[in-house]
Amino acid sequence: MKKQLSKLIIALLLSIIICVPSALAVLFYTKPMTDVTYDLSICPQDGQEWKGDKGWTVYTNVEGKITELTPDGAGGYMGADYLGQTFYYSRTLTEELDSPTLRIGTVNQTVSIYLDNDMIYTDWPELDNRIGYLELPMLMFDRTDAIIVSLPPDYLGKTLTIAQSSPAYSEVQKDTITVWPCNVTLYCGYAYESSFIASASSTMFPAVLLFSLELLLLAAFIWNASVGNFSLRLPVFALAILFRICSVLSKADFFTKYFGIPFFDPVWLFFHLSVGALLLFLTLHTDRLRPMFAACTALQWCVSVLHLLVQTDKIIKYGDMYVFFLDLPKTVGFLTLLVTLVGGVYLAKKGSRFFRHMSQAALVIVIGYVLFLIISIPFLPGYTTSVLSRLYNDLTLYSPNLSLKLVYTLCLVSGLFAVVMEFIEQEMERRTELAVLAAKNELAMESYDNLRRQSEEVMMLRHDTMKHYTLLRTMAEETPERLTSYLDELIGQVEAVRPVVDSQNQILNILINGKLNTASDKGISTEITRSDAPAKLPLTDTELCCLIVNILDNAINAASESKKPEIKLDFHCNDNHFIFSCENSMAGAAGTNKKIPTPEHGYGLKIIRQIMKRWGDNMISVEEAEDTYKITVVIPLSD
Repeated sequence: MKKQLSKLIIALLLSIIICVPSALAVLFYTKPMTDVTYDLSICPQDGQEWKGDKGWTVYTNVEGKITELTPDGAGGYMGADYLGQTFYYSRTLTEELDSPTLRIGTVNQTVSIYLDNDMIYTDWPELDNRIGYLELPMLMFDRTDAIIVSLPPDYLGKTLTIAQSSPAYSEVQKDTITVWPCNVTLYCGYAYESSFIASASSTMFPAVLLFSLELLLLAAFIWNASVGNFSLRLPVFALAILFRICSVLSKADFFTKYFGIPFFDPVWLFFHLSVGALLLFLTLHTDRLRPMFAACTALQWCVSVLHLLVQTDKIIKYGDMYVFFLDLPKTVGFLTLLVTLVGGVYLAKKGSRFFRHMSQAALVIVIGYVLFLIISIPFLPGYTTSVLSRLYNDLTLYSPNLSLKLVYTLCLVSGLFAVVMEFIEQEMERRTELAVLAAKNELAMESYDNLRRQSEEVMMLRHDTMKHYTLLRTMAEETPERLTSYLDELIGQVEAVRPVVDSQNQILNILINGKLNTASDKGISTEITRSDAPAKLPLTDTELCCLIVNILDNAINAASESKKPEIKLDFHCNDNHFIFSCENSMAGAAGTNKKIPTPEHGYGLKIIRQIMKRWGDNMISVEEAEDTYKITVVIPLSD
């Protein structure tokens, strides 16, 4: 056992050592590079005050005639010659960056871009794109994306010039014609691109991980169905994972590019549906508290549907009640998950194997997260405070955002652990049953062989009975002194006939007769005092096989080492109890050293005690003398 435990610990450590670097390497791409961005926009944004021309010179150029425009103090420039005239703005680039990239928000304007009078981009390549000869038109629509232009590596110190169209509105005074330069941003292209990579990675990695989990659950469902265990629990759990995947993907920046802008909030809707599916999964595992679990599940599904209907604006108009109904599924989900967690603890105490595993995992996760928050205080300043502040806001604002996600994750992870443990235990039980079935078949053949040999021995004695009677009569008349020795020889032949058990319990008959045959082959004499057993015992066939086989195997192994190998069996019913007793000889008689039990024997006794544990320690008795060993088990019979 110690060797197995040490091997398991080594395997776990090696797995962690290999997995941690892999996980860090994968998660590395979810964090964008440090972004260095320079806002070169002249026009103020979001109601901010104008901060000057930032080094730009704004002017018109008509075939080399340059007229500088006058700033209006709000980001616009006045003094254009006519409506729709193309104007220019230039500045020297002094900002040093790796992979320099321009981002120009043009909306419906068109532009041409120059670096030291060399054109590097234009919206209208068919026009005369010489500076001073451009006549750029306005677009008839608004662009959805900004213009992105990469600058050459030797851009530093060169002059950036942007030619831009202006709107041809109704006639106004010349001195009131105002043009507005586009927003210009200079940034590191690597950092900008890495932000897209990080955004995609932070979305896809959780989705792929959840998808892999969904595949494993469905594979386990198919495997269970193939061995005759058809249950909808695993596909319902997989459905909860599917809704969670949809919620994760809905938060992606590119979601609306693929699916458009929905009339509802897909992130929270799919999350609420995932909570409902998770509650349904837990309900399918309940027995005693199923009505309570079912009510929680139905309530969560109802408020999730209501959440969707409210967003159609057909039930209630926007206002305080509108916001209340949007947040209602969060509150209901949080409370129902808490109720199921408490109910799971209760069911665990009542013997539910699934909820016992789930409660144990949940306790470990909670303790681990609390320790993480405590340890992170010096290493991640502000993180623990942020978590506690958000939890406090959940309670005071009656909108449990973080609380709901924490409880949901706790139920999901602990439920997954319980599923894995339940699957492993079921598989172990199935393999144990197959091994027991194979052992029962083997013992049945040995029992049959024992019966056949006994029948042959009895037939041989019966065949010679008349000869023995005739010889006994002759010896009584002629040589009476030899009569005693001859009778002793006949008694020995009768005693040599191997015993056979024939009780009402067929499984017990097979197990004992098979082991009696094994004992006989090893030269161990057997004696059966009583052989009375009920047709049905309060044990499964697997438990009965493990109990009897381990008792008899221990007895046979010990008796085979003794000088006078023998086993005595006595099993009968008394006062609504089944009593099974096995006594065997063992090494330890005078002149020999007492046999030290092997680890296998000790393991067999542990199995016996584990099976008898349900009735208490006083239902098993062990008596050990110098050269004998006796074990007795008492099994209460059902009424």
